[in-house]
Amino acid sequence: MEHTAKGQQAEFFVVLADQADLSGAAALPTKSQKGAYVYNALWSKSQATQGPILQLLRERGLEYQSFYIVNAILVKGSRDIAETLAARPDVARVEGNPQIHNLLPQQSPEAEAPSQPAVPEAIEPGINYTHAPSVWALGFTGQNIVVASADTGVRWTHNALKPHYRGWDGVGRAPGPGP
Repeated sequence: MEHTAKGQQAEFFVVLADQADLSGAAALPTKSQKGAYVYNALWSKSQATQGPILQLLRERGLEYQSFYIVNAILVKGSRDIAETLAARPDVARVEGNPQIHNLLPQQSPEAEAPSQPAVPEAIEPGINYTHAPSVWALGFTGQNIVVASADTGVRWTHNALKPHYRGWDGVGRAPGPGP
């Protein structure tokens, strides 16, 4: 509501009431069949239900983007259009599309990375958000868990990773392809 005050336009999601029923996927024997079923059900539902709203948006010259995984439409419009859409029987709800800015701390270039990672002074907000402390309290701390990566962007030589990297021989380079 605050983003559409004084006639301003804002982005908001129009979530349709009719969502795809995916329960039939459970009875299918293969992952491939289940995936195809889910995709087809989601796509078909969006195509069958979004038409009248998309037509209204086109007629009013409004910017929009259709989504099918959640049967929803991202709209840029005024409060009036948001209220008009929210009042439709085929719309479950209208939700804002807030902009979220994460201000990450920046490390100064002169700071050297320690040879061993420091013990954190506090638990990061994202860790608390995932309820990790509750899991830790149950005794699950991640010990002896192997984390793999197929991303070529991992720098295994980083001081926090290198001593724990399974491919490192302890003195030289890790085995595998290289320059």
